[in-house]
Amino acid sequence: GRGVMKFYESGEKLAQDMGVPLSVLEETHEAHYQAAKKTEKDPDGGSWPAYPSGKSWDEASGKTGSGKKFYHNIIPGSKVKTEPYYVAIITPVIHYCMGGLEIDTDSAVISTSTGKAIPGLYAAGEVAGGVHGNNRLGGNSLLDCVVFGRVAAKAACKYMFGEDGKFRMCPCPGQLKDLC
Repeated sequence: GRGVMKFYESGEKLAQDMGVPLSVLEETHEAHYQAAKKTEKDPDGGSWPAYPSGKSWDEASGKTGSGKKFYHNIIPGSKVKTEPYYVAIITPVIHYCMGGLEIDTDSAVISTSTGKAIPGLYAAGEVAGGVHGNNRLGGNSLLDCVVFGRVAAKAACKYMFGEDGKFRMCPCPGQLKDLC
């Protein structure tokens, strides 16, 4: 293979390789197992906020505001010791940035001090935030760039050439400071 996954004959071997007591893995699996069982009986119950909405029985991730509601391949803690595992090392990366500059429907950047569009300044793609809210639909990042890139280009052309088609210069940095 490509070395992406590592096989362990048992949870005991996994715990040894991780350098943690087996009991830590058993307790973690048991907590998720119990949350899954409670979710089966009462999917809308729980004390913790769930992602994307509702309530969750998952205390561990629920404390972060992102409690699980969907469980797959959950095993009780008592089976961890002898269960085989395939493990992937996951590292954090920026896949898509949800934040960014606030824009209006013409992709003009909104000033944080005036709340109005900054003349001649446009943004599109991941640099522009607030389009999708808390999360985005999968596959929308390129679409976001294409749609708002085109909107920004049209608005920038209209700004530069005006309704009468006469060219005018964009504000220089000193002028932008006065506009913000």
